[in-house]
Amino acid sequence: MQSDKLLIFDIGSEYGHFRKFNTTTSPLTYSIPTRSAIIGILGAILGIEREISMGKFKEGVTSVSEIFSKNNASIAVQLINPVKKVNIAFNLLDTEKTASSFFNIKQRTQIEYELLKNPCFRLFIQIDDSAQFEKLVRNVEENSTHFTPYLGLSQFTSTVDFKGLTKFERLVTEEFTEVVTAVNMSKTRQDDPIQFNHSVDFKYTSDTMPVEMLKDRIVTEYSEVVIETTGKPIHVKSNDIYQTGAFGNILFL
Repeated sequence: MQSDKLLIFDIGSEYGHFRKFNTTTSPLTYSIPTRSAIIGILGAILGIEREISMGKFKEGVTSVSEIFSKNNASIAVQLINPVKKVNIAFNLLDTEKTASSFFNIKQRTQIEYELLKNPCFRLFIQIDDSAQFEKLVRNVEENSTHFTPYLGLSQFTSTVDFKGLTKFERLVTEEFTEVVTAVNMSKTRQDDPIQFNHSVDFKYTSDTMPVEMLKDRIVTEYSEVVIETTGKPIHVKSNDIYQTGAFGNILFL
């Protein structure tokens, strides 16, 4: 981690959907965007083109997965609005029967999607590439995204709200520490990772999520990620907690 500068901004929409990798005909959603989904949003803001086919890019185009790999960038996500999920049916094209063209497909298949209702997340972004970081800061601050960012599905266009630019530093402590972001359990003390406060109304949930993906969409790392579904901070023991001043303590995914 070469840079100590951190960009902080919020993303939100009326609905969101970040499909779980282990669901099929009735897609379920993660409660927060995966790291790979956040990378896609950053690529849209910067104007980094997607592949022309799976794993193939235009000449001279570096994939977002390489620019924002865990070796080159750090990403943390905080829940701003409480998690609320609803089920809505989508009418999808039935492609099982062949047609002369895409526009001649008449059959529809109704699939029920689990969606996030009024999702809003705060992103904490650090990038070693100073040129890309400065461009990202400028685009977010001026709200001038190159492509339209969206929360999982293209119809769920996202707002981008700049919150600040700050320095951050590692917090060295052996005690339980309040963290405002989602907690990657692989970065906590495995013997006693989380302190649960039973005197307060907390609601925790965890999911196994992809946290590192190659440009050919092969996932190289999964981790268990824990959040408090109303946005309350979590008390954890970790050697990877960072202080961000007024924004609170964070753990990168």
